[in-house]
Amino acid sequence: MRRLSWPTGPYLGLLVVIVLFVVLIGFKGGLEKFLSFRNLQLIFHESTIPGIVALGMLLVIISGGIDLSVGSVIALVTVATMQTYRCLFAGPESIPTASGVAIVVGLLTGALCGFVNGLLITRLRIMPFVATLGMFGMARGLAVWLSGRTLVSFPKGGTPEWVTVLARVHVPVIQLNPGFWSLLVLAALTAIGLHRTILGRHIYAVGSNEATARLCGVKVDRVKLWIYSLAGLLTGWAGVLLFAQGASGDPSAGEALELQVIAAVVIGGAVLGGGRGTVLGTLTGVLILQVLNNGVGLFNVPVEMQYILVGAIIIANTALGTWQSGRRSGTANPIVTK
Repeated sequence: MRRLSWPTGPYLGLLVVIVLFVVLIGFKGGLEKFLSFRNLQLIFHESTIPGIVALGMLLVIISGGIDLSVGSVIALVTVATMQTYRCLFAGPESIPTASGVAIVVGLLTGALCGFVNGLLITRLRIMPFVATLGMFGMARGLAVWLSGRTLVSFPKGGTPEWVTVLARVHVPVIQLNPGFWSLLVLAALTAIGLHRTILGRHIYAVGSNEATARLCGVKVDRVKLWIYSLAGLLTGWAGVLLFAQGASGDPSAGEALELQVIAAVVIGGAVLGGGRGTVLGTLTGVLILQVLNNGVGLFNVPVEMQYILVGAIIIANTALGTWQSGRRSGTANPIVTK
């Protein structure tokens, strides 16, 4: 007879965070606002960009790598997208062409940064931490240089309608922001890719044991190149969405985003050592952090308490995952075995 299991890991964490704020905000009389559909729309809207970047980070972490450059790459994408649009804009009639080319440039910028990360790791044998830390500095520097050290805005009368739509939090017809729907589509494609394709199986294999994967015929370097390029492409799309939401090319965008995204992936059950992680867990981790941010804002909790809560959730979730692994392996403590 199959035993019933209690909700664990990120799902239990999300439940605890929601219950915590329901209780705390309920005492202050703001429960109706916290549980309202308009607030849910805001949470989903704010989850879109970190959620898309987290999908790419999930691929990287499952493979046993890390990417510290995503925040800087997003800033570079917003600036490259805006500067391309401004170069091609020559009046209202040029908006469709300028928009299309600018979006492609934004996506390719993200993908190229990811591809370069992959080359540094696979060809020069640089550790992912060091390679992506280098890209962190280079991408941010390029963003500042291309923007002329200032916020780059749309030319007068040149703001496209699609930018206005993507910037809306409350969308009357489809209820949720189009960017959030793109997150759901990308999440489904990522899940299918991880669990239904050869590349997905190879990603897990490389993260579980790279040496064994090589012996089994997996082209590890090619897999890593694909991983970082796909992660860069996802970051590129997130950058395009941020460009639309802010209606600008911002060289300071994405600061500390890499830490937020890594935290979300880890809270979602992935292991920094590689070989484990799911799309659903990652999205749950992103949602936990956004509900936490939202609840902290409504409850007027000091920002230092927010940091403490995030740290506590990461530690508790990781400890729970370790304990569960120990139970599955038949040991009380998976770290100390005889």
